[in-house]
Amino acid sequence: MLTYHNIDSSSTEDWLELLNSDLVRKHLVQHPVFTTDTVTIWLKSKIKVDQEPYCKVRAIQSDGKLIGWCGIQLESGEYELALVLSPKFWGHGREVMKQVKLWAKELGHTQLFAHLPQTRPQSKALESLFGKPIRASNIQGNNFNTYRIEI
Repeated sequence: MLTYHNIDSSSTEDWLELLNSDLVRKHLVQHPVFTTDTVTIWLKSKIKVDQEPYCKVRAIQSDGKLIGWCGIQLESGEYELALVLSPKFWGHGREVMKQVKLWAKELGHTQLFAHLPQTRPQSKALESLFGKPIRASNIQGNNFNTYRIEI
């Protein structure tokens, strides 16, 4: 069973393990490997996002172990559905999306956007989650396919 917690509820070491995983990094904005200092800065930034209106950011745990994070954050003027899972839990994406969409409804959103790297191949599973991309986007120098998710 997945549970959702404040972003600072897991140790820095757990965050380093998750965010520096090669498979996870492959699907994120390109950036240097996290250090204790940079992951602390990143966590503080996500805590700030969580305090912004219409936003929510949570750590995801399974059996008390950090397995990812998710939420709603403002990115380039649009509210984004963010979802990062440990590769062992990639099969739980639909469950997490359902939870984030519930939060979106509670927060008054009618739509969210998701950005997936253009290097990620289109698949039937991806299309069943997000539909077809509505446009190409460039975020921090990285190319993404952007999807609209109706709430």
